[in-house]
Amino acid sequence: MEPLEIFRSDIADVTSYGLLSVALLIVGFAALDLVTPGSLRTKVWVEQNRSAVVLSVAQSAGLAIALAAGIDASTEFELWKGVLFTLGYGVATIALMMFSFVLIDWLTPGKLGSVLLDESEGGYSRAAWLNAVVFVAIGLFVAAAL
Repeated sequence: MEPLEIFRSDIADVTSYGLLSVALLIVGFAALDLVTPGSLRTKVWVEQNRSAVVLSVAQSAGLAIALAAGIDASTEFELWKGVLFTLGYGVATIALMMFSFVLIDWLTPGKLGSVLLDESEGGYSRAAWLNAVVFVAIGLFVAAAL
């Protein structure tokens, strides 16, 4: 393959996987917004709620780990198959993260979303840190499965 052809192929890969990853990170944030009270966007950017930031960053990091592993595992496929493969793992990772959030909510006292975003602990909720670790762990588990 000539260098120009390799460059074109690489640009197509980078663009396709990059756009998919950005879209899935947005979908992941929207899914997290659905399970937390109020507007997560407002909590993060306007109110600068530290627990909301910790939770959002951990979710993005866990999802990024899973997406990177999905992309790496799909490099031998045709581009469209690799993108679909990575999309599937990304959606599964988001679903697992939201399931973990709901499960932790069910297993712990109080309403988890309200506890996570409570400002009474100086803006840092211990529950947010626990959930953050779970989100990163799920990303690592998905990556390991690939």
